[in-house]
Amino acid sequence: MSGSVASHTGAWLTLSCSGLSARLQRALVEALGSADAVMGATNEQLSAVDGIQPRHLAKIRRAEAEGEIPLKVELLRDLGAELIPFTDERYPQMLLETDDPPASLFVQGEFTRQDELSVALVGTRKRTSYGEMVTGRLARELVRRGFTIVSGLALGIDADAHEAALEAGGRTIGVLGCGLDVNYPSQNAQLREQMAVSGAVVTEYAPGTPPTPERFPQRNRILCGLTLGTIVIEAPVKSGALITARLAAEYGREVFAVPGNVTSPVSRGCHALLRDGAVLVESAEDVVEGLGIMLAAVPEREPAAERERKLDELPADQQRILQALSHQPRSIDDVIVDCDMQTSQVSSALMLLEVKGLVKRFPGNQFVRT
Repeated sequence: MSGSVASHTGAWLTLSCSGLSARLQRALVEALGSADAVMGATNEQLSAVDGIQPRHLAKIRRAEAEGEIPLKVELLRDLGAELIPFTDERYPQMLLETDDPPASLFVQGEFTRQDELSVALVGTRKRTSYGEMVTGRLARELVRRGFTIVSGLALGIDADAHEAALEAGGRTIGVLGCGLDVNYPSQNAQLREQMAVSGAVVTEYAPGTPPTPERFPQRNRILCGLTLGTIVIEAPVKSGALITARLAAEYGREVFAVPGNVTSPVSRGCHALLRDGAVLVESAEDVVEGLGIMLAAVPEREPAAERERKLDELPADQQRILQALSHQPRSIDDVIVDCDMQTSQVSSALMLLEVKGLVKRFPGNQFVRT
C-alpha cells in the first residue's frame, strides 16, 4: 500500500473510529472536501459544519491521537480488504440513495455491475428444515436468473442463502455487524472465505469492532439498502429479519414473505408481513414479478462467473451498449443518444448481442438487458 493511499485510508479510518454517526461523517467530508481535509482542519473549521458540537470535536481528536490507526491500515491490507468511502465511484449506488448510508465501507471481495440486480434473503437463526429447503431453492432459482444474493452471514437462513448461491455458481454478499477481522460467527469462517472470492463481505465497522447487539440493526440498513427487495423466509414476530423488512419498506424497496406452517412460531413474522401487504413468494418468478421486472428480461441462464467472463470478452462498443440497457425496456433511439454512436453501429451491435442471448428485443424496437 503506497504512502498516499495509506494516508487517505488512514483519514477515513480515523473518521470511522471517531464514534461520530455516519451522517456527521458525511457532513464533514461534504463541507470540507475530503477526509484528509477533515483531519487537517482546525477546531474552528470543524465547528462551522452544521451539527458539529464540542463533544464531537473531542471524539475526532481522540481518534486522531489513537496510535492503532496505522496498524488497522496494515490489517486491512493483510486481509486483502479495501476501504470504500461514499465519495468513491465504486460505492454501491442503491445504498448511497438511502436516507443514512455509511460514510465508508470495508470490503473483502468486490462489487460488480451485476450486484445492481440483487435481493436480500433473511430469516431466523433457528430455522426449520422447511426454511432451509425453501431458502436453498429460492437462492438457486434467483441466481440462475442473474440475481446477487445478499444476507447477513448469520447462522440459519442467512448462511443457507449464501451457501446455495455459491453452489449455484452465483454471486453473494454478506453484511457484517462487526469488523472484518472478527471471526463471527466462527462456524461461517470457511463460507466467508468463499464469499470474498465469489462476491463480497462488507461492513461499516473498522477492524477490531466486536459484534455487539446494537450493531446488528445498523447492519440491517446496509443489507436492505444494497438490494431491490427483501425476502423474509422464516422469522418470529420479534426478529431482526422483520427490522430489515421494515427498513426495506421505508427505503421504498419491495418486501416479500414466504408463507409457512401456521403452527410454527418462526412463521408468524412472515404471516404478519403478508397481512400487512408483503408480496407472497413461492418461487423466483414471484420475486421477479413483484419487483416489476419482465420475466423475459431475466431468463434462467448460465452461472454468473461464466457469464461475467463472456461479458469481459465483448468488443468495446457492445459493452458500451450493454451498459446503457437495463432490465426495463429502452428504445433504440435512447440507446443511440446515451452511447453517442451511429444508428447503424448500434443496430448491428444490438443484433449481435441478441444472437448471444445478452439482450432481448420487444415490439417497437425496445430492448432489455437479459
